[in-house]
Amino acid sequence: MTSKSKTLISQVSLLFIMGALSLFMGCENGLLNSSGTEEPLASGLADGSRYSFEIANGAGGDYYPGNEQFGELSYHGFVYTADDNLSTFGADVDAGSYTFGRKKINEGWLPPAESVRVEEYINYFRQNYEAPTNDPFAVMIDGAPSPFRSDSLHLLRIGLQSRLSTAEDIPWNLTFLVDISGSMTSRLELVKESLYILVDNMRIGDQISICTYAGRVGTVLMPTSLQGNDAEAIKNIISDLQAGGSTAMASGLQNAYSVNSSALLGQGVNRVIVCSDGDANVGATSTQSILELISDYVDQGITLSTLGFGQGNYNDYLMEQLADQGNGNYYYIDTLDEAERLFTEELSALMEIVAKDVKIQVEFNAAAVERYRLIGYENRNIEDEDFENDSTDAGEIGAGHRVTALYELELKNNSPDQIGTVHLRYKLPDGDTDIAFERFISSSDLTSNFYQASARFRFTAGVAEFAEILRESPHVNTTLSMVENLVSNSLVASDERDVELLELIRKAQTFE
Repeated sequence: MTSKSKTLISQVSLLFIMGALSLFMGCENGLLNSSGTEEPLASGLADGSRYSFEIANGAGGDYYPGNEQFGELSYHGFVYTADDNLSTFGADVDAGSYTFGRKKINEGWLPPAESVRVEEYINYFRQNYEAPTNDPFAVMIDGAPSPFRSDSLHLLRIGLQSRLSTAEDIPWNLTFLVDISGSMTSRLELVKESLYILVDNMRIGDQISICTYAGRVGTVLMPTSLQGNDAEAIKNIISDLQAGGSTAMASGLQNAYSVNSSALLGQGVNRVIVCSDGDANVGATSTQSILELISDYVDQGITLSTLGFGQGNYNDYLMEQLADQGNGNYYYIDTLDEAERLFTEELSALMEIVAKDVKIQVEFNAAAVERYRLIGYENRNIEDEDFENDSTDAGEIGAGHRVTALYELELKNNSPDQIGTVHLRYKLPDGDTDIAFERFISSSDLTSNFYQASARFRFTAGVAEFAEILRESPHVNTTLSMVENLVSNSLVASDERDVELLELIRKAQTFE
């Protein structure tokens, strides 16, 4: 071990011991905020007693009493093109909804309908889109008659593929913000093991810092440039983290941003990575209050990604909104295999943004399309008139990311060749002005028979229908058995994600 690593260990060990003592004292003296003053318990604990964090008897052994929180359940309906021929939404590359649902099914439960976001199920899987060489994106369009509804309806797939990473030498300034509150007791080991993988994939010269929060906030490692054997020393620090106490998320975020900004890289990736179940019960606990903390730091060049853990009291809504507001991505880690996938296969997409505020507007030709329905993206809606406004906030896309949107269309008889136009607007990572791009949708993009479409198109249709069934969409009249047959005949047998989906569909059919 180098002398620098030994120094790092001794310095951080002292910081950790001091932080642990402070946390212990805070827990003994009631619920304290970051300034050390007492704060009342959050609403919902009116009896003044401590929250019970005993693990309930459940199939997965990771369930805490409380309420899981999700966004509002809503569905896009059919829109008649004569009334409104524009469909506008922000790009989304998150995948947390799918892995959360996977955990539920593997433990013997159907996921709550409110937790299912179709686009996140679709975007979890690989596509057959070709990456561009010069532009930030390539756009691919195909379609076919719907296998689920009558032949009068078609499925249209619009795919965006971002360019691959070209900036391996861009340094990273990462701050891990780890929730060590009592609700993380059974989840903290998976957090640690996930962070070990991320540390192992960081490079010499990258900066890393570690902050924690429970009833109080702490910093166990100030920004440190990785050298030599430092990774092992840092993993030892992570290993020593212990859970206990209440959850001052807002104070934890403020501290993490402050630590990250103290070592801001002018030409690098500056990011806070939150590891939590999203349960906030001390200090600013409302979603809006916490989200308001983030916008100023985005303007300074610090982005935020969230890694979700646990269930029972899990706040999916807050974790997704934090990442959206922080110009980052939201992931839910249910297994160590998922952490391995995320921090190896998806690492460049997680770290390197190639475009921000990516907006999509599909303009349908009223002479060709009777009506249409966007499947998913309900919480990504953008007003049509805001599409050309450069200040409109939308999604961020990383290197190698793919984005897929599916529409159901009713085409008119003897319709013209041009079905519509896909309009894109986006900014470069350091830009303030939108760049416009468009691609025409032609009848030649559609096949006359669903089974003549590519296997990947058919598989994607199956993924979307599976999600639609899980979220009890009023537009669905199919069965899981029908979806199983479709997925079984279109998956890539060598792709573990595809095979896993088929297993989930089969398991879901055994539930009452």
